[in-house]
Amino acid sequence: MGLAVSAESSETAEAAIAREFAHLNHLRSLRRTNDILLPVDSKDQPQPPPHFVPRGFNEPYVFEPLPRLSDSFTIRLIRLLPGTWDSPVELELINTPMEPGKIPYYEAVSYSWGNRDPEFAISISCGGAFMRIGRSAAMLLRRFRYTDHTRLLWVDAICINQSDPTEKNEQVMKMDTIYQTASQVLVYLGEPDDTSDFAMDCISQRRVTQKDEPFQYAVLQLFSQREWFSRVWVLQEVALAEIALVICGAKIVPWACFPDWWTRNAPFLAGKAEPPPVLSYGPSVMKKLTLLQQLHETRHSKSTLPHDKIYALVGLLQAEDRIGVLVDYTQSTESLYVSVAKSIIERGGSLAILSGKVQDPSSNREELPSWVPDWSLAPSAVSLGLANKHLEPFDAGGKPACGVVIHTWPHKPATLECLGITFDTVKKTAVHALQPAAGSESASRYYMDLVTDWVNLVGTSSSTVTELATYLILRFNQQSKTQHPTRFSQPPKGAESLWTTLQALSTPTLELNPQELEARSDRDANIENLKFCIGRKLFITDNGALGLGPADIREDDTVAVLLGAPVPHILRKKPPSGHDMSAANHLYTLVGECFVEGIMAGEALNHLQDQLKGMGHRCRTFSKSCSSSALETFFLQ
Repeated sequence: MGLAVSAESSETAEAAIAREFAHLNHLRSLRRTNDILLPVDSKDQPQPPPHFVPRGFNEPYVFEPLPRLSDSFTIRLIRLLPGTWDSPVELELINTPMEPGKIPYYEAVSYSWGNRDPEFAISISCGGAFMRIGRSAAMLLRRFRYTDHTRLLWVDAICINQSDPTEKNEQVMKMDTIYQTASQVLVYLGEPDDTSDFAMDCISQRRVTQKDEPFQYAVLQLFSQREWFSRVWVLQEVALAEIALVICGAKIVPWACFPDWWTRNAPFLAGKAEPPPVLSYGPSVMKKLTLLQQLHETRHSKSTLPHDKIYALVGLLQAEDRIGVLVDYTQSTESLYVSVAKSIIERGGSLAILSGKVQDPSSNREELPSWVPDWSLAPSAVSLGLANKHLEPFDAGGKPACGVVIHTWPHKPATLECLGITFDTVKKTAVHALQPAAGSESASRYYMDLVTDWVNLVGTSSSTVTELATYLILRFNQQSKTQHPTRFSQPPKGAESLWTTLQALSTPTLELNPQELEARSDRDANIENLKFCIGRKLFITDNGALGLGPADIREDDTVAVLLGAPVPHILRKKPPSGHDMSAANHLYTLVGECFVEGIMAGEALNHLQDQLKGMGHRCRTFSKSCSSSALETFFLQ
């Protein structure tokens, strides 16, 4: 699921757009000055020349180490020399101390690196030698070059020595300052295609329509086909920019128009597309999020290196979260992800990070412990414990996490030691996990088979369950044929447990008024309301509890409620190794989070109230208990 567009006030959005348009007009008025210009409206060529370097440049460019300063740091800036569209690209790299009052006017570039294969690299001239850079970087230099003036730019692939890990680590830690200090950020989407000019005009005008008109298609195509919108690094680059201008070919549009366009058109785009994550990130939003929240919200953003799913967020973190992240490209992905998970758990006092596990065992990195999320993978299921809008609708394990110890040993898997209870054991699972189906007869048959599978799991003797199955089959069939289905009667009143589980509805509390309670049962059987079913299987426990679990759930798996985890989890007994014999009966692999009807608000811990209070743990109080399990220690690997 995608992010909701940032809920900035309309006045703030309008003010940002007005400020950036005023800046754009100011630049146009200074067209002939020597320091602030717009990109030359060069005639686009169908293909760039294979080499952008003059003849006679036979020596490769060699980076000199950056000077180290006691009270500031140094960056390299590109001094882009003037030239025509077809002439070789020539530049110089100049060391620039980032000392207040002495920083020159420069522009930072935000772009997608594109294909990094050396075979597709392009040669340019740099300080009398040649430098091999990616096609995307070469194209933006040609696009941003002036015919009669130099230009100061910062482009990461050129200004950072990518072959020097120490320099790369230091410069990446300072990228927030580099983008914040830049006079403006130039977002380069690439060269134009058949619809990009039209799309850029529509965004600039912030056109709104309720119909499926060509302009909607053009804009959505721009968002989906331009790689920049899917990259994780661009989040901080525009969030920290004082002024950001988006450039596609010769078209220039203020960045503030992009999220505003989506906000205006969102009601008419439902079901067609999700907003790119970058449209949701402004400084006021980002600074309120913890590292865990940012990692969750950027799961669908991409990076070439798995390290960058962490490092790309460093500049947006609050001070307390930055302490737990040290940029080091020499460490392994496993080491980085384990250290970040350890920091999040210890600083946050919560096991909510366990809900970040991707429920696809075929995709997980073998070297990662099961309790450490692989942030480089996009989940197929909507998270239960890491809820939308950063709220926790569930509180199965109360707060905080107690008795947590994270053990790390050389050449042995990191182990999470935590407290909780064994609530129950999985008795039987559904055959299939729900997956979205296309609008066709095959979709109708798929939904019928799926609902029949659910009914067989809970037992076919109940007439109310049969009625619910009939209702769901009709509803799914209707959903597969039209986006505006006619309204059916509501689910049978006797099937609340199954209906609640399929929707993963939180336990009702006193805060819900009668209208809200009625609305809980007055929900249609569409994919949006059943989104938590997607990628999950229905299961039933030995004691008859109904739940939704990971697609990999098996019979005899353990349903555990862990202190400090907002939702229950499915655990699987792990054969003990030689050094784990003392914990042989408590050593588990984390399979994934789950929903169990009736225990999502802390009901399973009610009988342990006195013991937990003595440990400083807080959970809700209920009139009766649904479990008698003793508190125990779990070891997760």
